[in-house]
Amino acid sequence: MSMRLMSDISDFSVRLMRSVSCVIAFLLVTMLASCVTADPRLVAALQQSSVREIRIETAPDVKMTGLFTEGKPDPQLPTVLRVLKASMEKELIGLPGGPTRARLVVTLHVVDLASKAGRILIHSDSQISGTVRLEDVNSGRLIAEKPVVAAGNSGMRGEGLGIFVAMAVNAAEAAGPDDILAQRLSNAFTRQVKLWLLTKK
Repeated sequence: MSMRLMSDISDFSVRLMRSVSCVIAFLLVTMLASCVTADPRLVAALQQSSVREIRIETAPDVKMTGLFTEGKPDPQLPTVLRVLKASMEKELIGLPGGPTRARLVVTLHVVDLASKAGRILIHSDSQISGTVRLEDVNSGRLIAEKPVVAAGNSGMRGEGLGIFVAMAVNAAEAAGPDDILAQRLSNAFTRQVKLWLLTKK
């Protein structure tokens, strides 16, 4: 009996130690992840600049991503470019606030804007991604660059009776001006660029 008891205690101790080890490992990973910081050189470069000009361009292969539109340019591209420029000029001019006058150059590689009908009937999503770089206005010197900035605006999905709820929600989101979905997509992309410009240590 005593041998069995000792064996049970030993097994319990082993399991307890394994559990404690797993918890400690998890805590260490969490602590290390929280300690990850931005490159101080990037932070310094951004903080010394101030966006004064914005230029938006498209890559030669700018494309959509849908099942039936893969690789094709979006027919709504001019609308997205116009709305995105307005959104960025409103939200980003003057940031981060440093002394160096900078030009923000956005090169778009993916622009896939849902139509109003597509959003309502088949919950089409909108996607946009591109490269963003910051240049010195006077010298053209590269200050900083982010190779990939991506954002999206998704339609609500549903099954069964939930389809009608999803359609109602999507219809409400698509209601408004003709370019409302372009506005939502542009605002989402602008927020991502703003977060990058305001990168902290």
